[in-house]
Amino acid sequence: MARRRMKSKRRSRPRGFRVLAGLEAAAYASILSRGLMGTSIVGLFGGEDIRAPLATYTGPIQYVNADGAVTLTELASSPDLALMAIMDNARANLIPMAMASIATGVSFRIAKSVLRRPLSSVQRNLINPILGKGLIRVTA
Repeated sequence: MARRRMKSKRRSRPRGFRVLAGLEAAAYASILSRGLMGTSIVGLFGGEDIRAPLATYTGPIQYVNADGAVTLTELASSPDLALMAIMDNARANLIPMAMASIATGVSFRIAKSVLRRPLSSVQRNLINPILGKGLIRVTA
């Protein structure tokens, strides 16, 4: 008689929000927004359009972008100028963004392995009794 193949156990994926994964994603988003847009995530979504036309210029309206920062309102109002600023920022910050991304990945990997026991203790003794098992996960 032929041998039956053992059925593999089904692993359910953990439900809930993983705090460390969220922090890592926020760090990557911050690197990208500072590198490409020249501003933080908050400045990107909530920044004001503070660019003004030159006071002494009498020709067609031309906005000055001295700091290279681009907000969503600028991207919506004048996409051609905003995309040019994004391309300039990308050219200038490509290597620093790559190095920061590599350093972020390595540091989060090391931090997860070093903090595994303290984080699991916090998860087991504080978060699970208060909020339940499925809502938030602090462990890696």
